[in-house]
Amino acid sequence: MKTSWMLAIFAAAAIAITCSQAAQKPTTTTADDMTAVARMVSSFDTFAADADIESFLVYVTDDAVMMPPGEPAVVGKSAIREWYTAFYNIFSNDMTHESLEVDAFGDIIIARGNATGALTPKAGGEPIPFNNKYLFVIKRQDDGSLQVWRAAFNENAR
Repeated sequence: MKTSWMLAIFAAAAIAITCSQAAQKPTTTTADDMTAVARMVSSFDTFAADADIESFLVYVTDDAVMMPPGEPAVVGKSAIREWYTAFYNIFSNDMTHESLEVDAFGDIIIARGNATGALTPKAGGEPIPFNNKYLFVIKRQDDGSLQVWRAAFNENAR
């Protein structure tokens, strides 16, 4: 019993030290990272306006997870393709992303910002304005390119 407690205390201490050291590591964000993320996110606006799902998916990992508001997580590139196909069958999308924060930690980049614009129902009706926030977890690929690995977005408070 004494050995079990000693191991538990040792394990807890090791985890605490590791987490503390990880939290103290500085980001490795470069000007190139900032530019690459800005270009990628800006291209999302063009792809949205054109409903160009395949060009958008070039920037998405095969195992990506998208978490839209009020819906279950959409897991995998194929499911994300289906989600956007259904979405663009209903709406035209005019949006602009505004990057607020980009932090790189090795090959992982966290990007946070806002996306504003309007969805226009294809069946007719007035455009529906939106003011969303987003959080992207981006992975740098072996070839140096960037792809979204995790994405969450929802409405900003009014």
